[in-house]
Amino acid sequence: MTLFIKVGSITNAQRGQRLLRSGGYKAQIKRIENPSKADGCGYALEVNASDDEPVNILQRNRITIRGVEVI
Repeated sequence: MTLFIKVGSITNAQRGQRLLRSGGYKAQIKRIENPSKADGCGYALEVNASDDEPVNILQRNRITIRGVEVI
């Protein structure tokens, strides 16, 4: 499955990408088209994973998650 993890800012997306890569996940930074106010600046991480571990890694490292979609 692919997780689309909304993180809001480019800074959080870059930090999250580094954290996920160090945890063995390939994460790509994506720009959200037409972001809502709740999406912040409109950045997300796209990660292939079989569970919610990428979300847990980000939360443990205090990356604010604004939403998660399974695509």
